[in-house]
Amino acid sequence: MTSAAPTAARVSVILLAVAGAAGHVAYLDALWWHTLDLTSTMARDVSPSTIMLLTAHAVVSLVCAVLSVALVLHEGQRKEAARSLGAAFAAWSYLMAYSGVTMLFRPDPGVSREIFEGHFLFVEMMGLAGLLRFTSLFPRRLSEEELAASESLPRFLTPFHTIAVVMRGSAAPWIAGAVILISLWGWAVVTGGNISDAGLSPAMDVVRFCAAGLVVMNLRRAWGAATEGDRDGLTWMMAALAMLVGSLALLIGGNVLVAVTGFPEPDVAWRPILLDVGLIGFLGTLSMSVLYKGPKDPARVTRSVATNATVITMGLFLAAGLEALFSGGILASFSLRPGVGTALAFAVILSTRQGLDRLMERIIPAD
Repeated sequence: MTSAAPTAARVSVILLAVAGAAGHVAYLDALWWHTLDLTSTMARDVSPSTIMLLTAHAVVSLVCAVLSVALVLHEGQRKEAARSLGAAFAAWSYLMAYSGVTMLFRPDPGVSREIFEGHFLFVEMMGLAGLLRFTSLFPRRLSEEELAASESLPRFLTPFHTIAVVMRGSAAPWIAGAVILISLWGWAVVTGGNISDAGLSPAMDVVRFCAAGLVVMNLRRAWGAATEGDRDGLTWMMAALAMLVGSLALLIGGNVLVAVTGFPEPDVAWRPILLDVGLIGFLGTLSMSVLYKGPKDPARVTRSVATNATVITMGLFLAAGLEALFSGGILASFSLRPGVGTALAFAVILSTRQGLDRLMERIIPAD
């Protein structure tokens, strides 16, 4: 990476973070506060639950933007990986603010409008390239011996292995992203379409799928070649996945309980907000994998998250079963007030918490 590249990365990430934050503020103002008078076409009777949902999404994007700036300014041992992850975070944060950014910056119809609409694909490609570069550097740059193909690798998979190794080069993801971007834009122009539609092309879906596959391959290779010095970084990534999976498990358990018991739905849109909370935890903990160097053991964080998510999810499923049993859904001659099964379920789960803690200690040792 040349000396100008870090500066370009910092400027790009900060600009995207600021523009995305401004977009969210503008969009929420147009829906709720009405102080900036940016548009008169927005609905002014949006429900409080919708406002809360949009605010939660905006908070996720703003957290992502703040983390992207912290990552791109990082000067620690994994600074190059941090810059790449910061680029991915900034791109995602900016794209999440699409509605507000469009409201603020979209020019009048014409060539400028086409260029503006097309630049979102450019930002997405930057994010994908940054994510690929991050996974090729995390938790460390692998040696040629560690990247060599296994003797057991089938011959027909050799070209894919070669491509995966080439894409780990410092410039390869950015060059590939530029080539794909220009090709998609060019194809849209040649076929008489709009540049703004290039991101909707089936070819771009293939690119996204291939990028996801390369990310998984890079992380798998990093895990297989991990040394003692790589442990903390990879364990922080496990904690990040535990945050995300835990929020999904809680969502499923909550859905089952509501469906079985028929409890009234709260006014708050709790499902997407729960996912947003899990996503914030995922983003923050993933950032810790390259930013944090302190006494806190990531294995303990992972174990705590996994244990709490498991306890609550088991409680929700057990509550659903007991509510169905006590409400007469299973035993027609026996019925109790709604809520008794839920209280009993969590009493049982909490009483067995210590056993679950010991099980998690064996699965995820802290030392």
